Amino acid sequence: MAAVIDFQPPRPRFAAWEIARIALDPRTVLRGDEWRTGLPHLIAAYRDAHPATHADDLLSAVAVGCAYTLASAYPLTEVLEGSGDLDDTLQTYARARHEVGLTLLDRLDEAGEAVRDGLR
Repeated sequence: MAAVIDFQPPRPRFAAWEIARIALDPRTVLRGDEWRTGLPHLIAAYRDAHPATHADDLLSAVAVGCAYTLASAYPLTEVLEGSGDLDDTLQTYARARHEVGLTLLDRLDEAGEAVRDGLR
């Protein structure tokens, strides 16, 4: 996925949330293992840009991404709130989010270790 990353501290959210949204996008995670090998580099770059960021915030990025993905009901909330039907694109995205949440949950320890190694 292509993105512009400004590496500015997120307001009012935590750095872990921002990193998770950047690095753990469903389109990235479902393409293969590159997300896991690239995540430590992204976190190290984030830390270099913001040395005052708490280490726990950096180390918890995968857990936060997993929790955020599994807890968020988007785009299913569109139907529940009466905003309309899910077209094929949103249905595909909903399935991808669910699959990514389960993938992150399954690989939480492995990804966390990669992040810890990258910060050493």
